Amino acid sequence: MAETEADDRVVVLVSADWAGPSRPAPTVLRELARRWGEGRRTLLIEDPDDAVLDQLQVKVLPTWLLCAAGEGPQTIPKLSGTARNGEDAVWEGPWQVLHRRDGALPKHAVDAEFGPGSS
Repeated sequence: MAETEADDRVVVLVSADWAGPSRPAPTVLRELARRWGEGRRTLLIEDPDDAVLDQLQVKVLPTWLLCAAGEGPQTIPKLSGTARNGEDAVWEGPWQVLHRRDGALPKHAVDAEFGPGSS
């Protein structure tokens, strides 16, 4: 169940349509974004170039990231991709990665680890 107030966290999915395990991940993200409502922002980074993969330290597609505003051990200057409304978004940072999971995940796992109410 989605919380009514958004926090400063954003779920980022790094995916590519050419990577087999990544194909269902954007659909999972869209479904959860609808469920979460304003309780959690989401961003899809699809078919990123090598510079983006290096900056986000992505080794496997898909990669799920939970980011928050601020600096930390892995700081990202800005996030750029597709927001929940389907429009291009660029969110200036700094952003820090709080949690990361590599590979395809079932919807319930993404919800438990990255949704509103997760730590």
